[in-house]
Amino acid sequence: MDETTTSAGQVSDDEDLFRRLTVRNWIIPKADGSVRPSSAVYKSRSGDISVDIASRTTPQRSIQDAFALIGLSATEPKKLGYPVVEDPLPDNPAHGLIKGRITDSHARQLVRSSFWVIEPTDRL
Repeated sequence: MDETTTSAGQVSDDEDLFRRLTVRNWIIPKADGSVRPSSAVYKSRSGDISVDIASRTTPQRSIQDAFALIGLSATEPKKLGYPVVEDPLPDNPAHGLIKGRITDSHARQLVRSSFWVIEPTDRL
């Protein structure tokens, strides 16, 4: 076990997560011309949310096939009762999951706790 994991593949609380933004309507334009992520970023029909474990990748690798990248501390979903686990894939050893079907109010809380890693380059 290394410093970014705890028992059973759980991601450590001090770890950051990257979430790719792949759908244009996941971005909300604000009146001042800036943009913010939509809470839809943390919603999924299948339940679990795919993330990258930041210490195991780079923003440039994580943003592949996406147009923006946000970050989130692993503590945020955990505080709401959603485990964050390792889920390495053959083509992405940094892959992890936020487990469970996230409620609308929790998705809003998570997006408020998120930060831009790579902002969208074109404004909507």
